[in-house]
Amino acid sequence: MGIGHCRHHVEIMLNCRSKGSVVMKKLCIRFSVYGLLMVVMLALPNIIWILWPPSPNALKGNTSSLLFIEYGGHILCVLIVVMLLFLMNKSQTRGILKNRWAAAGFVALSLYWLCWMMYFAGVQAYPVIYAMVALPPIAFFSAGAAEKVWPISAASVIFLVFHLVTALENFPI
Repeated sequence: MGIGHCRHHVEIMLNCRSKGSVVMKKLCIRFSVYGLLMVVMLALPNIIWILWPPSPNALKGNTSSLLFIEYGGHILCVLIVVMLLFLMNKSQTRGILKNRWAAAGFVALSLYWLCWMMYFAGVQAYPVIYAMVALPPIAFFSAGAAEKVWPISAASVIFLVFHLVTALENFPI
């Protein structure tokens, strides 16, 4: 196993058939700074919520009674995070991406933060809750598209469905 260091990434190259990256078509295993930024920025409000929950706290107990949906959502979220951190397209530039999909991801991320600020300020109406449900999968989808790692985007669509089913169960419209 060889380790190569680059300016913004650490690339781990595994010897399979020949020297090079483990590839699924044009994908390789490589650490993504962009993926790390997206994951940290999406997780931070949730960490703050766990450590210092607001009062009132409409999201307390927000789980699905359907075990497949509950655990499936958690598994998909972990899978998406791992792919964002370690799966990249070989043709992508290194560092923070600057394309339309990356911009869409950052817009979704910014709106998600705005929703969390509203939530902590006591604005916990259904539009805010449902925006908080939809925006992380949209940000994940956009990040996958920005990096041209389509398995991230595909998993994000499924994650959105699981997230919405849980929200509809707890916040029926």
